[in-house]
Amino acid sequence: MSDTTFAALGCSEALLAALAKRGFETPMPVQAQTFRPGLEGRDLLVQSRTGSGKTLAFGLPLLHRLSDERHPQALILAPTRELAQQVGAELHSLVPKLPIASLVGGVAYPPQMKALSMGAPVVVGTPGRVMDHMERGTLDLSQVRMIVLDECDEMLNMGFLEDVETILAKVPKGPQTYLFSATLPVPIAKLAGRFLNDPVRIQLAEAGETAVHADIAHTPVIIPDHQQVRALVNLLLLDEPSSALIFTKTKAQSEEVAEELTVAGLPAAFLHGDLAQATRTRILGQFKDGKLRYLVATDVAARGLDIEGLPLVVHIGIPTQMENYVHRSGRTGRAGAKGTSLALVNWKESRILLAWSRRGGLKLDWRAVPTPAEIREAQARKLLDGIQGAANAALLHQAAQMLKAADPTHLVAGLLGLVQADRSSGFDLPSEPERKAKPRFDTARERKDGGPRPQRSYAERAAARGETARPEPVSKTRPDGSFKPRRELEERPRPYAKPRSEGPERPRRTWEDRSGTKPASKEASRPWKAAPAKAWKKK
Repeated sequence: MSDTTFAALGCSEALLAALAKRGFETPMPVQAQTFRPGLEGRDLLVQSRTGSGKTLAFGLPLLHRLSDERHPQALILAPTRELAQQVGAELHSLVPKLPIASLVGGVAYPPQMKALSMGAPVVVGTPGRVMDHMERGTLDLSQVRMIVLDECDEMLNMGFLEDVETILAKVPKGPQTYLFSATLPVPIAKLAGRFLNDPVRIQLAEAGETAVHADIAHTPVIIPDHQQVRALVNLLLLDEPSSALIFTKTKAQSEEVAEELTVAGLPAAFLHGDLAQATRTRILGQFKDGKLRYLVATDVAARGLDIEGLPLVVHIGIPTQMENYVHRSGRTGRAGAKGTSLALVNWKESRILLAWSRRGGLKLDWRAVPTPAEIREAQARKLLDGIQGAANAALLHQAAQMLKAADPTHLVAGLLGLVQADRSSGFDLPSEPERKAKPRFDTARERKDGGPRPQRSYAERAAARGETARPEPVSKTRPDGSFKPRRELEERPRPYAKPRSEGPERPRRTWEDRSGTKPASKEASRPWKAAPAKAWKKK
């Protein structure tokens, strides 16, 4: 947290009252550093970890700079529907009467068109739906003065960067632009260089590394793929978190995991991109309100979720990139709260996680899958604590009468059977060999360096050798999956094409030119076909 306050930064009285109502008095570092440059109209290039308060970081100066005119003044682009809706809700919490047009996919067009026709000053949406409204002529960006690109690195990963460039090209030159991204890969840096004018750069992450939460405990577990869901059941029964967000790699897997958890007595729901927007909104509402304890989701569906007080994030397997793992883990440990990131990984993935820990400064605390005996013991302790706290005079008198009529041991055992009749004690999973309880370093160099080296790209290896990196191959498809026409491919150089040598083309030589003689006939040039098969074999 910063030592200053929102009042010292210069927030208006109305916004100070709204912030105080939500319990916000001291700005977070990213908010303290962006407020004044944003209020002065400067462009901002902000690299900050997820969950660091980025919405208020651009929302506060944006709200101060809005005028009373009824036309789109600010455009906020987000990679997912949930994040766009979350941003809109955050701004509404500060200014409840502010007209905001939410342009996201999966919902009907008429309400969005009505909000635009009424002249909403703030437009929040995903790139795809924003482009749809531009093509329909229902969204006019000619008077937009502020643009926000939220989680720009995720828009790059999802293939939206070309759509973002198309949208920005339609806006008149000179708008104030805020670009927020947890990482700054080369395409994002090029986008910033093209559309940002002398930006104030704020870097709250380590240079060259992914920003890592200090408030998140990383506790991976090594378990074979086919036993990971059962291991998750045991871990949830032992820890009993108030809620948990569980990530899977595929949509089908999210449905299977939710079903297996429900069958094991841990009711869960799944969330992925194929669900209707109304269903996704309902499930998210139940999860945020505490009516749903466990939510199983894919990366795209859960991108940008902001759940207050979420204590646990679970990874069933790990994503292909460390940045995605950090974004997943960032759903917990937000706004200074403590959280846990639990990863269920196989032996190969554990080695990858070790490499990430060395690269990104992750502190891994390996743990084992609890046994049913350990789960029953933990349940008994919690039950005993609850019983002692709930005892009163009337219950103590009733207990004394029951003890006179029955053996104490049998009486307690019967009561436990009634209380725990519907409670599961988990699965009895085969224990892993001692050498696989925790990943080890296989070579002397790894033991010395503290882990395997992270994999480097071809360009990084070439740069280390002082060579020129080979250009990336030209993609034959667009981000939407459609194939590019031949004219587009011919306009771009082929990275692996061998240059033709200059000079006249060599003439094609005939058989006679190459051999110096001419065969008497066609059969003479192919003796294996002219001669009988047996005669040819004898020769």
